[in-house]
Amino acid sequence: MAEVENDSVLQDLINSEHLKNFNYDFVHFDSPDERGVDVALLYNKDVFSVEDSRVYPIYIEEESGKRDYTRDILLVTGYLGGKKLHILVNHWPSRHEGRDETDFKRVIAATQLIEVVNFLKNGDYDAQIIVLGDFNDNPNSNSVLSLKRETGLINALEKVWSYSRGSVNHNFAWIMFDQIFLTPNFLKEGEGPFKVIKSDIFDEKFLTQYDGKYKGQPYRTYVGKKYKGGFSDHFPVYAQIENYKEI
Repeated sequence: MAEVENDSVLQDLINSEHLKNFNYDFVHFDSPDERGVDVALLYNKDVFSVEDSRVYPIYIEEESGKRDYTRDILLVTGYLGGKKLHILVNHWPSRHEGRDETDFKRVIAATQLIEVVNFLKNGDYDAQIIVLGDFNDNPNSNSVLSLKRETGLINALEKVWSYSRGSVNHNFAWIMFDQIFLTPNFLKEGEGPFKVIKSDIFDEKFLTQYDGKYKGQPYRTYVGKKYKGGFSDHFPVYAQIENYKEI
């Protein structure tokens, strides 16, 4: 989860009408982000147990020498169906000040993430790792291409992105900031306990703007300071995995 204000909202979420009957919990750390928003992992305790969790800060320095505080990278290691799994949750620096002007910030974030992924792989060559979040860059951006090249991760949503589909719409163009990366052993039967069977954008009609010139785009909660009552300006993305040895 991205854009999390604090653990109170997460507690409210898992206690809400639609989730309270499920055994959900979450992992959340306060980050140094200037706006006070963090990342978190929501999980079902019936199927996933947490062994360890920690954060990795992203150190970014502006030309003036002033530090730009952004979200940490969250690492959660645990057991899914009794098998070990590493999950890295990200929310890289935004493009608010311009894509080219902020590109270096996301490259720095990618470099930090690459170090963490390769550290996990060095400790266990067959480690199964999921990297996901809002990267504020597309699959063909420098930062994302560097992540794939230096870690060997597979972008599960790269082929889903097209001129007519994406997780965000900006100036009537679809972009794919929300992505899921996997170690290759998720895609080859016999190389790990888990296998991906489907990955996609969750862009069901009820999540979209229902009329007007923005029809079909994500139904936003706010437009500027005006409350619209929608869900988000991003569509969720997902990857469905199975333990094929137990199917």
